[in-house]
Amino acid sequence: MVKAKLLMVEDDHLLGDLMCESLEEAGYQVRLARTGAEALEAVSEESFDLVLQDIQLPDADGLDVLEEILRRQPQWKALVMTAYASVDKAIKAMKIGAFDFLIKPFSMDILFMKMEKVLEFRQMEKDIELLKGGADTPLITRSPAMSDLLDMVKVVAPTDAAVLLLGESGTGKELLTDMLHSLSKRGRKPCIKVNCAAIPENLVESEFFGVERGAFTGADRNRPGYVEMAQGGTLFLDEIGDLPLAMQGKLLRVLQEKKSFRVGGMKEVSVDFRLVAATNCNLLEMVAEKKFREDLYYRIAVMPMHVPPLRERREDIPLLIACFQRRLKQAGVGREVDFTADALDLLYQYDYPGNIRELKNIVEQITIRFPGETLKARQIPVSLQKDSWVGSVFESFSVDKPLREAVVEFEEKYIAKVLKGTGGNKTHAARVLGLSRQMLWEKIRRGRE
Repeated sequence: MVKAKLLMVEDDHLLGDLMCESLEEAGYQVRLARTGAEALEAVSEESFDLVLQDIQLPDADGLDVLEEILRRQPQWKALVMTAYASVDKAIKAMKIGAFDFLIKPFSMDILFMKMEKVLEFRQMEKDIELLKGGADTPLITRSPAMSDLLDMVKVVAPTDAAVLLLGESGTGKELLTDMLHSLSKRGRKPCIKVNCAAIPENLVESEFFGVERGAFTGADRNRPGYVEMAQGGTLFLDEIGDLPLAMQGKLLRVLQEKKSFRVGGMKEVSVDFRLVAATNCNLLEMVAEKKFREDLYYRIAVMPMHVPPLRERREDIPLLIACFQRRLKQAGVGREVDFTADALDLLYQYDYPGNIRELKNIVEQITIRFPGETLKARQIPVSLQKDSWVGSVFESFSVDKPLREAVVEFEEKYIAKVLKGTGGNKTHAARVLGLSRQMLWEKIRRGRE
């Protein structure tokens, strides 16, 4: 399988042939152009995912060629190759639109690393463009973990098995419940959603099972509860770990007997619903601590499903961004924004403690603040939350050596802290440190010597 189509513009015959051979062995399809004229001819004949371009060409200025290529195909990505003496030209190339540059001589490992980064962002951009004009579904995914979960939902949905959705807040458990309900034989009946944490303890029973007129002061009419309202359909109990112990026993009895009584009532009410429960708690730990009934746990967890947090399915971040932008556009809120590579990288690397809900809020905020703009990293609000990355770099810092050695030690520790905070992303770390990526690579290399 071809990983990507590359156009390589390199006039050095030996270097060009060696690079072509290495790239093709790695699974890339490569077209080699020796001159600027050959490069422009290739661009007019076929499409490429990435352009690898040498700045020094025999028949033209490489910057002029690159500018023409990107004028014709602005969606393409480019890496420029240059010698030390022309680094200033590489910087000009990035201003024209090149994604990054390599200084000759470079290793193929460095080339592959930069190419993978570029192609990753190109794929993200393709996904965003596809979704901007495509179907609006919050359950689209490129994540293997999420794909497995959706496959499981499709298998379980037609049954009446009780489902327990486990995962952090904001991961989309309610959307998965909608999918379970719509794909079931109960799809035409009600799907009643209850947030157990939001009901005062003294009202839980009446809210769940309903009230008979005169049961207590203020009960001036008969009122059905949630279990009756879900008749024939689905009952979704969110944050079920917050259900009081006394209520847990009553719910268990209803699930076992398929019958309930309204508060103050003597008449038995038959109930028929499919139960979907969700929690961000560890229910087994709560069982061990006697805070959750073991018998109820096994009744509701016939099909437990773990919903991964957004940081474990980063592949879906650009898809979700596109979905949220499309919804905002339909609602007439702001105008769609685009992102520079650094801005998209920042959104991609952030851990989202609030998960999908937090990403949705961020997209809405930037759409309102910067309508129709192409956002830079400094305009992304999550950057304000990165202050805690570095922490104290003076932990275990010795004070018994000359200043020069201490400065070197401090620098190494500081760089290591920032790299850890960025998850090893050197591009982002270089931005935090205020260094060029090449300078950061050099400092890391010296630290390892």
